[in-house]
Amino acid sequence: MNGGRRLLKVSSDSRNIFPVFILSLVLLILPCTIAGDGYNRESQLDYYEWVLVDSINASVRIPCGERCVITCVNSSGTLLFEPPGSGLTTLAVEAVERAPDWLQIDLADNLSRLSDDYQNIYADIIIRASDPYVDEIAFEIAHIAPQVLGSSYFYSEILTQNVSLLYDTDEFLSYAEIIDYGSASGGGDYYSTIEYKVFESPDTLYLELPQDIYYWFVVHPKLHKERPDYINPATGTHADPPTGVFWRDYLFNHADSGYPLLRDSLSVCKTLWNCNVSSLDNGAIGTLSAWVTEVMWFHSHTHHSQPVRIYYWHEGTCSVHSYLTAAVSRTAFIPATVSAMYRNDHKINEFWEREWVAWEPVGTHINNPRIYDPGWGWDMASVFDWRGDGYTWNVTERYTDVCTLTVNVTDNLGNPVDGACIILDSDGVPGPRCLVDYTASAGTGQYLFGDSRPLYMRVISPVGNFPSSGYYTVTTLTVTGQHYTMDVELSGEVECLDITPDSPPGSPTDDYRIVIEYDVSGETVYGTNLDDGDVYSETFSPGIVDFFICDEGSYSDYIGGDPFEAFEIAEDACAGSVDFIIPSDELYRSIVSNESSLNVTQRIDLTVYLYEDQTGITEQPEFCGNSIMCFHNIHPNPCTVSASIPFYIGGLSAIDVRIEVYDMHGRMISVLVDGSLNPGNHVVAWDGRNENGVPAPSGMYFCRGITNAGNSDSARLVLLR
Repeated sequence: MNGGRRLLKVSSDSRNIFPVFILSLVLLILPCTIAGDGYNRESQLDYYEWVLVDSINASVRIPCGERCVITCVNSSGTLLFEPPGSGLTTLAVEAVERAPDWLQIDLADNLSRLSDDYQNIYADIIIRASDPYVDEIAFEIAHIAPQVLGSSYFYSEILTQNVSLLYDTDEFLSYAEIIDYGSASGGGDYYSTIEYKVFESPDTLYLELPQDIYYWFVVHPKLHKERPDYINPATGTHADPPTGVFWRDYLFNHADSGYPLLRDSLSVCKTLWNCNVSSLDNGAIGTLSAWVTEVMWFHSHTHHSQPVRIYYWHEGTCSVHSYLTAAVSRTAFIPATVSAMYRNDHKINEFWEREWVAWEPVGTHINNPRIYDPGWGWDMASVFDWRGDGYTWNVTERYTDVCTLTVNVTDNLGNPVDGACIILDSDGVPGPRCLVDYTASAGTGQYLFGDSRPLYMRVISPVGNFPSSGYYTVTTLTVTGQHYTMDVELSGEVECLDITPDSPPGSPTDDYRIVIEYDVSGETVYGTNLDDGDVYSETFSPGIVDFFICDEGSYSDYIGGDPFEAFEIAEDACAGSVDFIIPSDELYRSIVSNESSLNVTQRIDLTVYLYEDQTGITEQPEFCGNSIMCFHNIHPNPCTVSASIPFYIGGLSAIDVRIEVYDMHGRMISVLVDGSLNPGNHVVAWDGRNENGVPAPSGMYFCRGITNAGNSDSARLVLLR
């Protein structure tokens, strides 16, 4: 399946090959083309007068095992839209609508995994929040693991305090400033980020953080395995304020006797950093490196993950240094993460400045990732960065020479398995693993691993484990540049739909036509961080779904879990455009399915148009009089994604035709037809893109057709984005 999942069990039988006389009859009756699995797609317009009677435009979240159904009700000329249940309370829906457009699906997804009571608690926080805090608060709720949000120990007051502290800190720092684009009161795609200054000799650069980096690695209140909480520094356990403190406030505004105050140390910084390697002459990065070294003694001490407790002790080894560094960095508006080197018993940090940069304040190792291998002579197994919701990603190639491992996970029929947990390991301490990942729909993972190491692997899935216990040895000694491939077949079977292509009736009606355009913008994969148990979500683009159209009888079979027939079958589709004339007066349902997924939620942008034929089947009228070339009515017009452009070619023999799209300034946007066409009715589609495949902006466009005999016609088209 070329890397995609095989969700549909498509049977083939004699219904796929029509006898010649039946095919001829259908072609005489219908102005359409029989293609592949069923009833026409592309040139059914011909001489009918199609009028738009109903439409749907929606962004839909389809969880694993769910479907989205669009029913065409011929008796009333309407569409019924049945998306999967949102799982949200009324208050949660209101909160989602107040969030920025770009965040709404993530927020709805995370809230839907909470109980109604918790949904309402967090929805109320978003609804009551004031500008400019709304987007940051909504992001926290969308991307803190549901196990944290839904626990009795989590204090929701931290969400608002964390964001208000950000804006308070903004008043003290001269090298970075929060920039707000839009607001909740204005709605739409409003967001915030940070503009910061970097000295890159000989220039001082003014740069903006990427939007996702700001929210994940400055705003997010969870750093690593610690829980975001009000912590008593003396005990490391929860305490109500003022005894209990939150790290963003405590580290910036408090100093133990004899130690420097972080706020004062940062007040003299003019740049985020100066792009120097392993130097304290490095703006805020150099200042923080010196500050961490001054307040911490690198010494073996009882391990703790809470930054305020670590500061209270003022001692510890690499792990606690990395946790404290991540906290003070985010406090100082420097995006930072904890970087873990499992099986090499080490942790450092990385900060973001146009890319991720290796950083270990102890020893002043800044932007020098090869200090460990070959510098310290380590054969490193794996290095991964940690995000606040528990998601980790592989950055091994920055620190050591690597090999590549590709793992393909299938069931016993060869179907790709999503949601399989792939665990990689090697020798060394601490254990018990080096890297963890979860497969998406393709059932495939690819990983970089250090050289000169044994490499072990295990796969855990709802349809089976490999091996049944313990680990499989991929190789006893990895080699730089080597590409290892593991094809893992699990013992179980992924459930799939048993579907057969349907055939059109012998005497179809032509009263209604449905046009469906769908784009699977992404798929969300869920995984469990095996260190702290948090369930994270990560979205990849594009996603894939299955699409098909059923009549009433086939739909009943489908719902009942029996074999069934369908039209317009599209398996593992990341996008599609369907143009389908309803064959009979019964109900027809168009289904977007994610039912065979084990662990993936699909995100769909969906546009549906229903047209009614105002003429019926009659003798073809002379649309164009004596003209050799003319356009019929473009539809839909205005269009949002694509439009069908019907036209007529007169005469007695084939003629050369060129059809072009121009903008209002007379610039040619796209060539739709350039070749010889026979006389008769034709249709061509414009997908709203220019010749380079770039979406054209909203506006008025002109379709111009010309023949080699000099005949021409034009038509107007409005594109609305």
